[in-house]
Amino acid sequence: MSPTFGLDDAAQKEVAKLTAQISALESRKQVLVKESFEVQYSIRSLQSRVAHITNETAPVSRLPSDVLAIVFEETRCLLSQWVGVRRPLPIEVQLSHVCARWRQVALSTPSLWTTIRMPILHKEIAIKTYLQRCNECPLSIHLGPQMSDHWLMGVFSSWLIPRIAQFRELILDTEDRQELYTVLELLANTAAPRLKRLKITGHDPVRGQGSLPRVELFKQGAPLLSDIRLSAIPITFPQSSAATLHFDPLPGPGIPLSRNDLLSVITPFASSLTVLHLKGFVSGLHEEPGSAPIVLPAVEELLVHGNALVHGFNVFRNLSTPMIRTLTLVGVKRQALTSIHKFMARTGPEQFRELRTLHYLECGIDDDLDIYLPHATAALRHLSLTLGYHSPMMRLLLNSDKQASLQGTSPLWPNLRTLSVHLASPWPRDNDGETDDEDEIPPVIGLFVDVIQQRKSVGSSLELLRLEGTNVRAFQDELVLALMKSRLHVNTEVLGTLPQPRDARHSEEDWVQWGNFYGSQHRALIYRRLQTASHGHPMHWAGSMGRVSGTTLAA
Repeated sequence: MSPTFGLDDAAQKEVAKLTAQISALESRKQVLVKESFEVQYSIRSLQSRVAHITNETAPVSRLPSDVLAIVFEETRCLLSQWVGVRRPLPIEVQLSHVCARWRQVALSTPSLWTTIRMPILHKEIAIKTYLQRCNECPLSIHLGPQMSDHWLMGVFSSWLIPRIAQFRELILDTEDRQELYTVLELLANTAAPRLKRLKITGHDPVRGQGSLPRVELFKQGAPLLSDIRLSAIPITFPQSSAATLHFDPLPGPGIPLSRNDLLSVITPFASSLTVLHLKGFVSGLHEEPGSAPIVLPAVEELLVHGNALVHGFNVFRNLSTPMIRTLTLVGVKRQALTSIHKFMARTGPEQFRELRTLHYLECGIDDDLDIYLPHATAALRHLSLTLGYHSPMMRLLLNSDKQASLQGTSPLWPNLRTLSVHLASPWPRDNDGETDDEDEIPPVIGLFVDVIQQRKSVGSSLELLRLEGTNVRAFQDELVLALMKSRLHVNTEVLGTLPQPRDARHSEEDWVQWGNFYGSQHRALIYRRLQTASHGHPMHWAGSMGRVSGTTLAA
């Protein structure tokens, strides 16, 4: 039925007229929309041309290509938090999308394409492209987490294993023990002539119960392997000149690494190790070794975590470190620490004549410290203590200095010049203005003041008092005020965070932090995706950044 049915002639004429006007306006609208698209396209073209002209005169555009390539290399060191449920494009890919010249420089710089993180950042097609662009440059490979994808194992075995001679760095990070051992089997009968750094981490709290089988890697040799980080997994290596060896806490106290497995890992590197960190759980070390300890003649830095001592452990029964310069004890319980102290006091200067730095981080120090401990470590120059665990060691130092002052003898630890204090919790500020004595010094502060004063009286003044932690300002304020009242002065250094180990200070040596960062970001990304899916929202799995035309370079 016609919409004008029942209308009189005048109304029908008016409706027809209005309908014609609507049709004309709709036609005009279509023309304007088309013109708008054409104008917008012209604007974007002109913007691209303006950006091109502007970029030609920007300082960064005048950089030679080789210098620009160096800038690109430095840019890859930047880390930023991932947000949302989309993977960010790798930095090198983003750089290649800025302009034609940057793309040319990026694609002609093989070293930009030497880091492959799968499945974190790179999928199958991207990996093939990276392998083409990197040429014969050394590769840094990060495999995992979540290595269960069928394509990943295929890519690793068919594309990466044939190029293992190019591996410079390899990180294996997985939540599945079977996945990990599948990869390790692929690495067993291989040669890695360029491999320098290796990190193997296994997170498998559910299926990881029971002892782990021993695996021998790189049977055909890895002569340049120098830095090894393991999650207390029994792995043996061919003879090499590794300098750094870490045993991390994983997989846990339920399946500790056996003493024999620990020593079998250390033995091939006995003559070359300079840094040894024992942070994982180890069993059987409380038993008598039955043979002489392994001599590590080059070890200068030894870290022992309380995890390694849970099952009973005296590290020096099994390992001899005659040239040790830095000993760090972390979270060691009172009984285990007393055993270590007794060994140090009994063996005397022969074992610890080169010891210069002694760190106690949250260690339960016995109140009845052996006075022979300072005698055995007479060359000590740097002592670190955690506030709250510090009193026994500080009182030993204070009493020995008082005795030396009375008898006119040389003090214990005569070369001690640096004292570090770690604050694991905030120092309480005294906001109560109703104290009976405004000059009263808190006992903890008073002990430090007494030690500093007594050190000065015996002619072994402290040169540096280092305060470490995120809550040191309040403690520093009270300590400085107390020193001023006592007319004492000592140089004070404040570190907002605990210092990093010496093998992780510079960009080239931050490889472990980078691996941990990308692994944690990927796990957080998967968690956010699962959370999004549980709320019924669609997920965009392929992360990318749109390419914007007319990008102007910063002047």
